[in-house]
Amino acid sequence: MRTWMGFDFYSFLAAAKKRAAADDEAGSLTVFSLFIFLMIIMMAGMAVDLMRYENERVGVQNTIDTAVVAASSLTQEADTNAELTALVKDYFAKAGYDPDIVTVDPNIEIPEGASTETVRTVNATVDFNMNTAFMPFLGIDRLPGVVGGGAREGQQLIEIALVLDISGSMGRNQKNQNMRAAAKEFVTTIINNNGADRVLISIIPYNQQVYMSQDLLARLDPSLKNPVTVLDPAPANPNAIASWSYLNPDARCANFLDEDFRTRRLADATEIDMAGVFAQYDWSYNRPSANGLWCGAKADGSPNFPSMLLYQNNETILHDHIDTLGAQGWTAIDYGMNWAVGILDPSFRPIVSSMVTDNLAPSNATGHPVDYAEQNVLKYIVLMTDGKNTEHRDLEPPFKSGPSRIWYSPSQGQDDEFDGFYVEMPDRPADERWYVPGSPWNTGDDDFVANLPADAEQWSYHEVYRRFSVPNVASYFFENSDTVAYNEHSDAAPNLGGYTDADTNLKAICDKAKENGWIEVFTVAFEAPVEGEAVLQDCASEVGNYFDVAGTQISDAFSQIAAEISKLRLTQ
Repeated sequence: MRTWMGFDFYSFLAAAKKRAAADDEAGSLTVFSLFIFLMIIMMAGMAVDLMRYENERVGVQNTIDTAVVAASSLTQEADTNAELTALVKDYFAKAGYDPDIVTVDPNIEIPEGASTETVRTVNATVDFNMNTAFMPFLGIDRLPGVVGGGAREGQQLIEIALVLDISGSMGRNQKNQNMRAAAKEFVTTIINNNGADRVLISIIPYNQQVYMSQDLLARLDPSLKNPVTVLDPAPANPNAIASWSYLNPDARCANFLDEDFRTRRLADATEIDMAGVFAQYDWSYNRPSANGLWCGAKADGSPNFPSMLLYQNNETILHDHIDTLGAQGWTAIDYGMNWAVGILDPSFRPIVSSMVTDNLAPSNATGHPVDYAEQNVLKYIVLMTDGKNTEHRDLEPPFKSGPSRIWYSPSQGQDDEFDGFYVEMPDRPADERWYVPGSPWNTGDDDFVANLPADAEQWSYHEVYRRFSVPNVASYFFENSDTVAYNEHSDAAPNLGGYTDADTNLKAICDKAKENGWIEVFTVAFEAPVEGEAVLQDCASEVGNYFDVAGTQISDAFSQIAAEISKLRLTQ
């Protein structure tokens, strides 16, 4: 029976079941909500523990940083490792930490070559554990931590090559004066900021070449590439040249090959080749002046342009040398840079040692240039130019040394400077075996003769090019006597690789200098053309190491570089 007195029994049962199901569902939701609440509490607790941990870690780290920076200061009265350790622990005690939790590793250094402490390093570490408040529910009672820090203060020993352009264009608009003033200020700043016993500065002036003093030339021993040739059998004429040396004794410049720019050594081989001595552009027929000679020397044996001054720390000596820098000649930035890298390379150390022995370099130059990446010794190059790379010239091997076809008779050359010369003509008839040039400005007094005067002596090419320029030798002795010889002598000093080739070589040696960060390179384009700016931008170690300046701004650039070099080196 479905109903009784109007009451639907089945509907009542269905409603009751529905109410029971709803009650069960409400109970399950309450349990789930409680679970979620507990999870939130635990996560919040974990967050609180982690925040406490980070706060503790930051506090310890800040204390370490403050302590080691203070302890590493060279102005601190703490002078021993024990005193530095106590100083760091005192910082921890004052910060509310147990000082015994910190381990201190101090180091007071006196690098080789220095007379006093120059570098101080302090490292510290802390192992700590923080008790957790909420993480024990997860089985984590403590959070471990390790923090550390270090600081180094001090002026490292510094090797600097200051490469200065002395080409002809530097004589315009007071550029040379501005450059010299800037260079002297640079030297003063470096020495004052770092101390003379921590500094070694080399001045490398360059135009179309870089010039060596006699002292440096002797130490480099170019005789390794100075073979002596002996004729066998000896010439019949006793006044003929029977033996000769390859090296011109007046030569003061190295001649670099392309491969020499692919190594930090001065030359790819152990020997250094020497450039010839000649005047390339002179049609006056006068004796070339010392400054007109490519790589020559003056009467006293000194270079015809200012030579390099290497490994010095005396401000007066450095300033006086900078004051000698003039402005003449072409521009060989690649040669200047190659010398700078070469004198900083460890292979140059025997040369510097020899200079120290002979009191040509200060005692703190002993052991320099040091090996690359030597701790506490930094190497810098400061390269400036106002131009762009031009030409490289040298005498061709047949004209660089040895006997020429030119002879001179003192007895016949007494009346006029162009009298007394005889040129051998081996292919002419016997009665015209010797050509006698007259005035260089006409051919009317030229002659051919059969024999030499008894006192005539054969000239070497060293003597020939000391007296006449390359074009004058060709025109005076051969233009009217031997066309083949005239053409050969006209090309006696060809361009061996300027402009693009020089730029390529400059990039190669700059790349070698910057390799592994062993040498930091600063460059200064001083009113330079776009070509000069481009190669110097590429040569600099980084963008901030390149300066483009004009006028007295060069002093600002050199000052910024000196300040950067003199920065305290702090490591955190």
